Amino acid sequence: MLTIIAFIPFVLLVLLIIFLKWPAIKVMPLVWFITLLIVLLFWKLSSILILASFVKGVLLSLEIILIIFGAVWIIEIMQEKDKIKTIQSLLVSISPDIRIQGIFIAWLFGSLIEGIAGFGTPAALAAPLLVSLGFNPILSVVISLIANSTAQSFGAVGTPVLFGLGKLGFDKLLLKQVYIATAFLHLIASIIIPISILYFIVSFYAKENKKKRIFEMIPFALLSWLSFLVPYFLTAFFIGPELPSIIGALTALLITGFAAHYKILVPKNLLSFNKKIKKDKISLKSVLFSAAPYLIIILLLSISRIIPYFQKTLSGISIEWGNIFNTSLNYEFLPVYTPSFYLIISAIICLFLFNVEAKNVKVTLSRTFDKIKKPTITLIFALAFIQLIIISADNQLNLPGIHLVLAQFMGGLFKQFYIFIAPLIGVFGAFISGSNTLSNFLFGLVQYKIAISLGLSTIFILALQVVGGAVGNAIALHDILAASATVGIENKEGFIIRKTITVVILYSIIASLAAIILINF
Repeated sequence: MLTIIAFIPFVLLVLLIIFLKWPAIKVMPLVWFITLLIVLLFWKLSSILILASFVKGVLLSLEIILIIFGAVWIIEIMQEKDKIKTIQSLLVSISPDIRIQGIFIAWLFGSLIEGIAGFGTPAALAAPLLVSLGFNPILSVVISLIANSTAQSFGAVGTPVLFGLGKLGFDKLLLKQVYIATAFLHLIASIIIPISILYFIVSFYAKENKKKRIFEMIPFALLSWLSFLVPYFLTAFFIGPELPSIIGALTALLITGFAAHYKILVPKNLLSFNKKIKKDKISLKSVLFSAAPYLIIILLLSISRIIPYFQKTLSGISIEWGNIFNTSLNYEFLPVYTPSFYLIISAIICLFLFNVEAKNVKVTLSRTFDKIKKPTITLIFALAFIQLIIISADNQLNLPGIHLVLAQFMGGLFKQFYIFIAPLIGVFGAFISGSNTLSNFLFGLVQYKIAISLGLSTIFILALQVVGGAVGNAIALHDILAASATVGIENKEGFIIRKTITVVILYSIIASLAAIILINF
């Protein structure tokens, strides 16, 4: 009975958003309220704890809104001063083929940003950049979300592994084995990401010979995969979990950029928005000047995340609210370490760099606020819902939390087939939390205990948890809302999930099959 009750919010969420196509702005308050009744009646949570969880959800949602604000404001400033046209010309000079542009921006550029910053930043930057090139907004969100998968496990300089699993008490040797196994599973499963990006772009834009349009670009897609994932795996194996996504993405950007520019493995037949491609002559100076917002972001984030002194100093400055309303809940905000700080700093620097007049600053801010105001309500209730799920473990009856009830049920139901369920639990964790780190933190110990009870490899079950938590962000509601807000689309959450979930499931299955082969090798 407890398991059935625990399923209710998630069944309702899927039914209303995916099948009945309700907008999330209506669904999330309703699902939050239903969950509120469930935790009150069946988990016997105190009302003051529930109130504290709502306040924490509001504060966390505002953190995400700040990231969205920074990303959108940068695009608005660049458009106001026509700097986006230079970026467009640069990408066209590398390749006018939109299939290559999709792989280059959504997967490789997005993965670099994920490796440095994480926390929803990649899709929030990649999606509007694609739109500025002429891509359809919904398509831009879809491919940006599925592209932001492989890099997630080592995103934000290794946070999902170092904190998501590292804070659960696992010994260092096991942790090392897990992140190496994770990198290897991604090496195998991630082949579907560039191919999926090709599929979505070709399906949307090619009027005829769609299969040919996909297959002729497969060699280039494979190049992007190998140039990213080989250094990604080697970095994890020899260095550690902090740098695989950064080194892998940087290497791939250089290799694929060179190959695309010199038409290596690039088909003769282009797929572009216009039959006649205008190639403006651009200087290196103008490119660097126009790309300043992104270069500043990468530079500042790299300094804050990679150099130990700055990482320790900046992350040590915090605004804390301990024991909210005298409960066990705490909130901590790192004002000069959060990615939003560097996005906003970059935008402010570029106001001066691009010599934006005061009246135009107001215009860019006005357009930015118009784009982000509606998703705010949805995000507040989405994060409040997540907090209810998490705090359900802190009940007066000593019952396991809602998320733990569901994970244990899945373990008992599937038993020896659990290796196919392990990544899906990671996916589920990302779906409800929007974070690979939180997914690992929520389910890492549960997965470990289930693996022991079923006699399965703890290393590979934990690795599958990390992989699932990474790819699951493609269906995470607040990631979808964040990316959608940056391109100005609303009420398309169900449609987007229906598009991305196939890739998520396929990625998970391939990772599980790879784990089975490696376990028995």
